[in-house]
Amino acid sequence: MKKVILFFAAMVMSAGIALAQQNITVKGLVTDASNGEPIPYAAYMVQGTKTGGFTDANGQYSITLPENAVLVFSYVGYITAQVPVDGMMQVNCELEVDTRLLDDAIVVAYGSAQREAVTGSVTSVKGETIASTPVTSVDKALAGKLAGVQVTQSSGQPGASSSIRIRGTSSINASNQPLWVVDGIPVLSGGASEMTNTSNTLATLNPNDIESITVLKDAAAAAVYGSRAANGVILVTTKSGKEGRAQFDARVKFGASWLQSDTGYRMMNGEELLGWQRQAIINAGYDPDNPTGGDYYRPLSLLDGELTNWMDHFTRMGILQEYEISARGGSSKAKYFSSISYHKNDGVFYGVDYSKFQARVNADYQLLRNLETGAKVNVAYTDQNDVPMQSLYYSNPVWAGQTLLPWYEKYDENGNHNVNLPSNSYQNPRATAEYDDQWSKTFVFNGSMYLRYEPIKNLVIETKNSAEAYFVQDRRYWNPLARGTSSEPTLQTTKSQILNLTTSNTINYANVFGGYHSFRALVGQEANKYKYEYSYIYAPGVDAAIPYVNTAPSADVEAEVGYTNETLLSFFGIVDYNYDTKYFFQSTIRADGSSLFGSSSKWGCFWSVSGSWNMNRENWFSNASWLDLLKIRASYGVNGNNGISAYNAYGLYSTSQYNNVVGYLPSSPANDELSWEKNATWDVGLDLGFFQRLHATFDVYNRKTKDMLLSKQVPQTSGFSSTLMNVGSMRNFGIEGQIDGDIFSTPDFYWNVGANISYNDNKVLDLAGDEYIQASSIMHYVVGRQLYSYYLYDYYGVNPSNGEALYRTEDGKLTNNANKANRRYVGSPMPKVIGGFNTTLSYKGFSLSAFFEYNLGGYCFNINEMSYLNNDGEDMNMNQMAAALNYWKEPGDTGCYPKPVAGQATPSAMIYSDRWLEKTNFLRIKDVTLSYSLPQKALDKIHMKGLRLYVSGLNLYCFNDVYFWDPDQGLSGYGAGNYPLTKSFVGGIEISF
Repeated sequence: MKKVILFFAAMVMSAGIALAQQNITVKGLVTDASNGEPIPYAAYMVQGTKTGGFTDANGQYSITLPENAVLVFSYVGYITAQVPVDGMMQVNCELEVDTRLLDDAIVVAYGSAQREAVTGSVTSVKGETIASTPVTSVDKALAGKLAGVQVTQSSGQPGASSSIRIRGTSSINASNQPLWVVDGIPVLSGGASEMTNTSNTLATLNPNDIESITVLKDAAAAAVYGSRAANGVILVTTKSGKEGRAQFDARVKFGASWLQSDTGYRMMNGEELLGWQRQAIINAGYDPDNPTGGDYYRPLSLLDGELTNWMDHFTRMGILQEYEISARGGSSKAKYFSSISYHKNDGVFYGVDYSKFQARVNADYQLLRNLETGAKVNVAYTDQNDVPMQSLYYSNPVWAGQTLLPWYEKYDENGNHNVNLPSNSYQNPRATAEYDDQWSKTFVFNGSMYLRYEPIKNLVIETKNSAEAYFVQDRRYWNPLARGTSSEPTLQTTKSQILNLTTSNTINYANVFGGYHSFRALVGQEANKYKYEYSYIYAPGVDAAIPYVNTAPSADVEAEVGYTNETLLSFFGIVDYNYDTKYFFQSTIRADGSSLFGSSSKWGCFWSVSGSWNMNRENWFSNASWLDLLKIRASYGVNGNNGISAYNAYGLYSTSQYNNVVGYLPSSPANDELSWEKNATWDVGLDLGFFQRLHATFDVYNRKTKDMLLSKQVPQTSGFSSTLMNVGSMRNFGIEGQIDGDIFSTPDFYWNVGANISYNDNKVLDLAGDEYIQASSIMHYVVGRQLYSYYLYDYYGVNPSNGEALYRTEDGKLTNNANKANRRYVGSPMPKVIGGFNTTLSYKGFSLSAFFEYNLGGYCFNINEMSYLNNDGEDMNMNQMAAALNYWKEPGDTGCYPKPVAGQATPSAMIYSDRWLEKTNFLRIKDVTLSYSLPQKALDKIHMKGLRLYVSGLNLYCFNDVYFWDPDQGLSGYGAGNYPLTKSFVGGIEISF
């Protein structure tokens, strides 16, 4: 009986203890470990059970639980924490910010987001990647680094701009360039100079000032920018200050560049050219040794004098130098970043150089607990000198260097530049570089300020206002000393001003409800005003001793002024929602009103919807610790394009003279219905992450352009030949992939590899009833084909019996009559596949990185140069390329050029045939950098934070089969006397203290 009583007593005591444990009430506060602020609606749960809840608006909670229980606290963006109760009645928890998520944050439209929360197609590159490539401007540093982004550089001149295409070309007459947004404000891109060969407003942005670059590629990511987002958006974020003592960084770099073709392209030397010309004269039935042969007299004695390699004479070793210092620091209330730099780049051609002085100040101030302000100011002054290029012009050193005969002397008997060059219109580019002026001086101001106010928690009101101004002075002066014939000194000057004002105002509310429901809503308004003014003066006959306008005869001076004014008013909204970081949804809408369009159609509405599913967040993936991210994305949206010149919708008049009386006549008809070109895009994507080392992204997209802004022919009875209308459509379908991973990552050894590939298929769908539109004498826009399609005569090759050029006729027969040759569509300059890959190896303080760029499926057509430099004997006053030595010599020869015949009567070289069409497939060693960073122990002894030495090789080698300077001939696939791309070695030192 006693045992039974003891048993029941033990049972009662155990029940009492258990009951006591269940009745313990625990209270507490959940806060942010970094600032002590309460976290409202944080989730808490008893470990091993489903018992739990959410903190209130003040971050407080209360729960009844066993005294030996463990509480699990979690919140979006924080590391989950486990806290044992241990019988305590008050249990507080500090949640640490998940820095892994912060490190993975990227800038998106009007804000930032963790990469796993992005629903659109977005790719980014960090600032250190940009800064590691020693280039003049940021646009060039993007080449080959991002999937779907094509960077084409038709000119290697210092300070030149690049053409960027994101997911192909989508328009014929409107802009195809992406929108550049710097620190949240849209900015200008392209050139500002009127007289230099090329200029680049983006070159005034220092690549070392950049924190990150994000490219918004699909409609879901970019549609909130509305009318300017049809071609993608490039978001640039500059560096901001950081809390802590001031850190200074100093950089110095020097470099050298030179001109060289990787396919052996060169001109004939004197002996080769004379032999070729003598054979051409013999083939024409003349005697090259006959002194009475006129232009066909080519004695061997021409080789007795000094021979000149004119391309060597016009080029030099280009020199680059750059100096920079920056400072970064601040306190909890004020932070700053500032930099100042000087850049000087002497081109490989005499008379070509580019210098830039740039300074930046970024400052942020915490005025009150809920009020913040800041300003970002960038100023620059550029001085660019060049000589006439981008045309087959006599004073163009690229052109003259290839055509001048090698037996012409470089200098005259007085030691001056020889201008007695009849085959080059008595012009010597070295004299032009020394005596002529062709320059542009530009002052740039780009400033913005913001005010951010949080009246209540989670509600942010922000205004950003910016001013962008360019003041440009251009001068072109033709000096008689540079010309061997009597010519009067002539002066041209231009002064232009560009003012771009933008205001952006947003209200943003973001919160988490119930611990799982994350919501954000943003509404905003933007307004933009663009104004351009210029004045041009043409003054022939100025005094050569004082070559300014006021020394020219006033009766001969001509003047012109121009003015352009554009405005844009916009309203937009964004809604984001995600549930438990698993399911994400975003919708955007924007209404734009533009002064560029007709009175009845100024407004356009653009929108997008997108969603994503983070499958790795599902419970059934909880055991897959190796899987960091498995996300599926889908989106659809419509963007707009208003990239046309001003006043196209208006009926315009132009001036004309009749009997020396100036009058006005209609020059273009009005179109009140002219409106937005629209770009509708769907995108499906997959994002992957493994082992916190490997990241991959894949996308499939379709972009359809409709209501294209197309110049359409109209009946001549209207008084006009064409007018701009909204007609036609085009499609770009593509597949993209990008992968990046750390193969090894240890304190001493690091190996990273990355690659990207993009396939894009462009097709014209409709041209308003026309089968094709002639774009140029060699290119058409054709329904059912790629936008740019070469339309060329069908060249067969050389007749092996007599060395004549043969062509295919329409019925497939062969003929030596070029006029009977069939024309056909063959090839396009648009590549099918673009991409790049890179690798970095680091061991202790040494690092070796290499970056490669490739391009497949495109063609170039070098008719402008080749038809003269391999002219089959038609022009005997020009040098020829060395490959022309492979000509027909005897019956049976094939795979060669036609035999040269002096004064060639048939247009075998000049005809627009596919003889000059070449595939531009290439693999370019874009950048190789070897660096060494001193170890921290050694730096501590000299009180420094960092010391890095490096040497880089840029554009070291390009594997290709194009017999020319470089396979990259620009978006059109052909040029005329362009400044070739060059190769460079750059060395530098970077110091932090």
